[in-house]
Amino acid sequence: MSSITTSQNASFCIPVGLTSLQKDLIEILISTHAKSLLQLCNKQDPIKTLEDGENGAKLTLPALSPEQLTSLLSTNIRAIANHPCLLVEHYMPRKLLLMEPGDRLIDTSDKFQKMAALLDSLRYRDRKRFPNALQIAVISHSVKELDLIEGYLLGKSVKLKRLSGTSLFDEKHLYGEPETDSSTPVRSTGNSKEDYDYGKRKSRTSKGDFRDWLFVATSTHLARAPDLLDGYSIDLVIGFDPLIDENLECFARMRSAGKKVPLVKLLVKDSPDHYSMVHRHAKSVDDLFMDSLLHFVKHRQTITHDDGTGWLRQFAEELLKETVPDPALIPTCSLANKYSQMDLLESVTKFQSLSPLSTIDFKLEPVNQDLDIKTYQSVLMDRIVQRLTACDAEYFAREKEILDKRVQETIRQNKLDELKVDAATIFKQSREDEGPALESAKKLSKAQADDLKLRERLKFLSEQKASFEGRLGDDTTPLSSQISALSADLEVLKGERDTEKQANVQRSMENDELRARYQSESSNAASKSMVLQQLRERRDELKARLSGPAVSLFSRSALEHETALKEQLIQIVRQSQFTQGYVKKIQKQYFLNGSQSSTKGGGTSRSRRQRN
Repeated sequence: MSSITTSQNASFCIPVGLTSLQKDLIEILISTHAKSLLQLCNKQDPIKTLEDGENGAKLTLPALSPEQLTSLLSTNIRAIANHPCLLVEHYMPRKLLLMEPGDRLIDTSDKFQKMAALLDSLRYRDRKRFPNALQIAVISHSVKELDLIEGYLLGKSVKLKRLSGTSLFDEKHLYGEPETDSSTPVRSTGNSKEDYDYGKRKSRTSKGDFRDWLFVATSTHLARAPDLLDGYSIDLVIGFDPLIDENLECFARMRSAGKKVPLVKLLVKDSPDHYSMVHRHAKSVDDLFMDSLLHFVKHRQTITHDDGTGWLRQFAEELLKETVPDPALIPTCSLANKYSQMDLLESVTKFQSLSPLSTIDFKLEPVNQDLDIKTYQSVLMDRIVQRLTACDAEYFAREKEILDKRVQETIRQNKLDELKVDAATIFKQSREDEGPALESAKKLSKAQADDLKLRERLKFLSEQKASFEGRLGDDTTPLSSQISALSADLEVLKGERDTEKQANVQRSMENDELRARYQSESSNAASKSMVLQQLRERRDELKARLSGPAVSLFSRSALEHETALKEQLIQIVRQSQFTQGYVKKIQKQYFLNGSQSSTKGGGTSRSRRQRN
């Protein structure tokens, strides 16, 4: 079950979970009511099945019956599922609610957190797309729950109006008040000099108050007074009571003008209310009450706390568009049946939903004694105080571990800092010693190079010395003959040297000639290269001109003129041929006519002669 949608009205169920504090309080409640649940179900004798966890105290008031205790259990479970503070029967101090930060008020209730996330998604909407102020009604179970809701909403950027009970702090918002703020300065009525305002004033554009309206009321008040919201144009209803009937007369009045007013219910998954909503048409009221309570007791460990609220932003945007949200957008809210066959004794004696404590041994035992209303409240308070004391001890133990680890980490960081300082000192000393070491290395390399040169010089001198000593020590050859032989060798070497000098001079002259020739040829090549470059540039210029529009235009006109001249030439040739043919024909005609006339003339003369 995720949502129920009709043509004009829409009802949506948003599943919520339980926080760790809510689960702990519910486990304490179930441990306190274990005996009454077993007695009411008539399955087993609780005195035999339950261990004597606590000694029976003397009752000063009449003992509560199993039915009364079970009714108290159902009421307290519903109260804790809404908010842990609702378990307290007396009213919470008003100053406490006013001074308590809003985030701390909702941290212990997943239902309040989902309500806050939905309201934040609506308040921080895109004002360009949805500029109109919203009017939202929040319906709670009781006035105490309304106090918590108002305590959270006070100070928010909304206009809050409480319709049920006494308001914690009246912000004096008037419905239908003008939406503009006056910025005109008020002058005094005296006649002093201060009445004259010599400063330049610039008119400020008044900004409208577009904050959303929030109306808070109880479901009982709304059911008894159908006209409670008639004076307001409600856009959305958020119900903390999932069993509120969406067909109430007040909702019909809201939608009388054809306006769609969605009803969003906050439903704790697998709670008695959830079970009652699913099976409200299939069972009687008494059976539904007990079955819903047993279902919650058996399946309470399946209820989880989901921190993800990203889908609520999309859900709020769909509501602002006045379209029916996609059912797949809302998480499914179906009843669990995993532990339907679990034994009730196991359900009320094993408290698996209790938050584990790692350093404190806290064991919760079921209460196996009769209880009156005073003893019941005392036992419940003692167990809650014991649990809070154990949680405080756990907190301080873990805090001590954290502090010890912080001290160890501080010591480790201090040692690390000392190592860094020592490393920096060693590095600085090494940098200071690096200069003399480099100088010593340079001197050592220079001394080694000088030693190598001196060794080579000593070796050469030793070889010369040995050669001279060898020659001086040769007694077989006279010294004069040795000198003569060496002088002859010297003359031969001088001749070879002179020959090499002449050859070297000749090569030098040839080299000078080749250098001069190279320079002249280089100059000639440079000039030719310049000419070649100019010719290339001229060629590129001519190519550019040839490919330009002027040359193509001139060539086209020249071709057209050539074509015209050719046609004219053809006409002239034809005319010439015609003229020649005509002349030939005339000449031929003339030749024929001339011969005929001459023949006729001769005949006439002959006839005349004959006549004469």
